[in-house]
Amino acid sequence: MASIKDAMDEVTQEKGFVVKFIIFALPIFGCIYAFKAEPKMMTLFYTCLIPSIIVILGTMTRVTNNVMNFRETTLPTWNIFTLLFDAIRMSFAILPAVCINGCIAWALVTKVYPMIAVEGVQKGAIYITYAVCASIVLTVFMLYAKRFRISDPFDIMAISNSCIDVLIQLVLLGVQLVFVNGIIFGSITYLFWMFLGLDNWLMWYVWATAGIYNVALIGNYLGQLNHEALHQAEDKKAQKQLKEEQKQTQQVEKIDVNDPRYWNR
Repeated sequence: MASIKDAMDEVTQEKGFVVKFIIFALPIFGCIYAFKAEPKMMTLFYTCLIPSIIVILGTMTRVTNNVMNFRETTLPTWNIFTLLFDAIRMSFAILPAVCINGCIAWALVTKVYPMIAVEGVQKGAIYITYAVCASIVLTVFMLYAKRFRISDPFDIMAISNSCIDVLIQLVLLGVQLVFVNGIIFGSITYLFWMFLGLDNWLMWYVWATAGIYNVALIGNYLGQLNHEALHQAEDKKAQKQLKEEQKQTQQVEKIDVNDPRYWNR
């Protein structure tokens, strides 16, 4: 079963993880710094936004792929071009799912749900729609991150069979992340608030590093869901074959040397 504790252990036990988080957090820190400045430095904000998206998407993609394929390293390498390539190809892989589900969610929320008279039911329908659409996009992300095979994001059967399981795991992940961040970064933020204040660049850098840390945890957690939430036909076939081989092995006659029949053969 996927565990946030295992994700934390694997991420923090890797050599040089602190340095990687600090360096990868640079563009995110630039976005925070530009947005917090008075007046806001929007040119710098948008300049840092693109590398921030590349780092976030590339890191999540590479961590998920590494965990799914049982590699020794979990975090991305220092090769920035690999990170860039992972982010670009993942962007193209999930773009159709993002567009289709975005349009469906927009149509339902703006055209259909306003006709619901009960406000509570209307809000519930909106939240469920956004959650299901997000789980579909995340399922597409996981399918492509596993093998980087261009046909996997269009495996409709696997997406439909897996998206609800992914949604349930996503809710569990969200609860665990709130708990982890509340303990670790919530405590750090509280100490800054008590002694240095929150309006300083060091606190902003801690938040940026926390963002990268969470991205790595999410990628690792999604990688652990490979056999729990993803239901691809070829994987089921392989698992079925493995179970049959194990069953055949168990059915092999066990020889008991203490049985007289053994010596009378």
